[in-house]
Amino acid sequence: MKKTSPLSLLLLVGIIAFFSIQSCVSVPIEQRIDYKPMYGQPEIPRPEYMKKADDDFIREAISGFGGSREDASKAWASVADEFLSNGDLYNAMRRYNQSWLLDPNNYHPYHGFGQIMLARGEVDEAVKYMEKAKELVSDPYQRPAVLNDTGIAYSYKAQSVPVSNQTDRAKYFAMANQNFEESTQDKTYKEVWRRWAYSLFEEGKYSETWEKVKMARSIGAAPMPPKFISALSEKMPEPK
Repeated sequence: MKKTSPLSLLLLVGIIAFFSIQSCVSVPIEQRIDYKPMYGQPEIPRPEYMKKADDDFIREAISGFGGSREDASKAWASVADEFLSNGDLYNAMRRYNQSWLLDPNNYHPYHGFGQIMLARGEVDEAVKYMEKAKELVSDPYQRPAVLNDTGIAYSYKAQSVPVSNQTDRAKYFAMANQNFEESTQDKTYKEVWRRWAYSLFEEGKYSETWEKVKMARSIGAAPMPPKFISALSEKMPEPK
């Protein structure tokens, strides 16, 4: 995204504050459509008065970005990222929804939807939105993160399958491994080796887990938690 001017940022904050005030109603968060990806569409039809509100929002939002819906969408997604990093899933979802409304072809809100669905334990929904983000992302610097998170989603999906159903568990772990493998093609993205190690541990592939742990160490990724290393060592001593 091109650098946003101070005036554009000030306008962005003002618009967010305005629409936040307009939407403050006493409805439980779980029931509000702005807490659902894409406002629950297409399953929940958008009423005409909300469509008008959407049009008003878009007109105001793009005014500080030279009329560009794409640039405004990127800015709103960045705001959503901040909320997400602070654990505020509700406001993160609201901003990702606005980002999606501005540009439905922007991969970023779908990636955000997937992350929030994972945090909420809605694994099937997480997989759906991660796959959509993967389909749309073209930025070579962002694609490894999307692939990594898609791998995480499939790993969680595999873990949600009963142990008695080894066929489906193996299928989803294989899909997780495929996405992790693709993510490692960018040698500068370090986090994937840690996440891949966690997934392989849950899959019961302890030798391969150690391989990923060693790779993470060799490239200077964040240290693996001591409790994880201890649990892995109990399953299989670290190879010399």
